[in-house]
Amino acid sequence: MPCRHHLWAVVLILSGCGSFLHRADNFEQGLNSYNNKQYDEAVNHFKAYHDEHPTHDSTLYYLFNCYKQLNKSQEQILVLEKLVSIGVDDENVYLNLIYFYRKHERYSDVYNSLLRFSPLTEEHEIKYWPLTRGFFAELICGAVAHDTKTDPMIFCVTRGYLPLFPDGQQYQDDTLTQASLIMLLDRLLEPTYPRNFHPMKHISTKSYLYLPYMRLVDSGILQFDPYLTPDEYARVSMATHALEKLHKRGHLD
Repeated sequence: MPCRHHLWAVVLILSGCGSFLHRADNFEQGLNSYNNKQYDEAVNHFKAYHDEHPTHDSTLYYLFNCYKQLNKSQEQILVLEKLVSIGVDDENVYLNLIYFYRKHERYSDVYNSLLRFSPLTEEHEIKYWPLTRGFFAELICGAVAHDTKTDPMIFCVTRGYLPLFPDGQQYQDDTLTQASLIMLLDRLLEPTYPRNFHPMKHISTKSYLYLPYMRLVDSGILQFDPYLTPDEYARVSMATHALEKLHKRGHLD
């Protein structure tokens, strides 16, 4: 009987010492620093924990927020790229990454990300990325891998990718409609005559848009949509995929 009491005493002593033997890992230390708004110190702990657990997404989210508080957008980009690399299922990661690429004028990364992430981002295009003439110029720069500090509109007008208005203005903030996008894409093609013609609901065969659209469809630049509405806003994904095909076929230098 005394032996049994001694055994329980040992167990209780060891259990009571558990909290003293526990040593907070880098993630827990990072959380403490983060909650105390010691963001530089938190970064060090979260980075150390990430090195040990590279697929732990919560660590990366905290790192992202730390860099946000420290106003370090380049580091935020690196964290977002790591989240993408581990395949995190969070559309906000992809939306934010493209936002930062645009902010830092990394047009090739914007273009390639839109191609790569389009299934995850297409439903948010109109809300977050209205296709302005300026954005279209950025996509062209991305397609031809032009990431210098030259203004995208100036670059595209100089190279003949975009026309200049008669008054000499660029109107880069104008949002493109389906009709205007069709005309801009068509001027990048040779003026060949389409081999096939298809009936459309909203564009008559007498419309100025009909021949250019049929040419783009016949050339495989655009996928045929019999219900395309000319006055609707154009989508970024439509422009990006069209530019990809134009570039692959040598229509963009």
